[in-house]
Amino acid sequence: MFTGYGNCYRLDALELANEHVQNANHWTYKTIQHFRDILANPDFPCLFGRKAVAAKTCHIVFARAEHMADDMAQGLADYVRTIEPIPLKQRIGTPLLVFLETAPGGSLEQQQALAWKVLQGVHARDPQPWPQDVPGDPHDSQWSFCFAGMPLFINMNFPAHRVMKSRNLGDSIVFVINPRESFDEVASAATESGQRIRGKIRERVRHYNDGVMPDSLGFFGQQDNYEWKQYQLQEHGSLNPARCPFHAHATPDTLIEN
Repeated sequence: MFTGYGNCYRLDALELANEHVQNANHWTYKTIQHFRDILANPDFPCLFGRKAVAAKTCHIVFARAEHMADDMAQGLADYVRTIEPIPLKQRIGTPLLVFLETAPGGSLEQQQALAWKVLQGVHARDPQPWPQDVPGDPHDSQWSFCFAGMPLFINMNFPAHRVMKSRNLGDSIVFVINPRESFDEVASAATESGQRIRGKIRERVRHYNDGVMPDSLGFFGQQDNYEWKQYQLQEHGSLNPARCPFHAHATPDTLIEN
């Protein structure tokens, strides 16, 4: 029986933990094996992700089907506390991956709707108010999802993706989470090196997706760029909301009541 739901493990520690190694037939163990196989592909687009998995420095959280928001919020709070002391340039090697226990056979639209619902539930469990210097409206180009006072960048990955293969990390819905500031530290639109890094990764995305390049990928802060549109990518059968499904509240007290 796996007992580590909601715990935030670094990958090297997870692979030594009894609840992992003693449960080789459990979905959590199989999920990590499958995920590692995907990232081991030299064509996988995200170079930072491949490096973090190879070095075992990424962090992992597993969430139960019936307690997804609870488990994710618990693990995300631990993650934020863990990485806050780490210098910005080093944080890019320590992303968080949250694997949701996902029922097989769901459509892409259903999986994406569930992911936004879980993210809203995580927000409702945020122990701190939304940072005053970050807009709460996802239709502001300066918006980022925040938790425990930290702005974050999230990409959502779904088993039902067929065209956007770069956003399919196995049989589970997966949130890949990086601190917003550290992400921009190494790949900022304001620097030539940042533009080169993003350009290289996006060309790799095109190659991995058999020539398809998402048109919603932009740079944080650009007036025509909205981060929420990069959280969930579109293809045939996608959820297609006119406005962001996520809604920020002002204070923890408000969150509990809703």
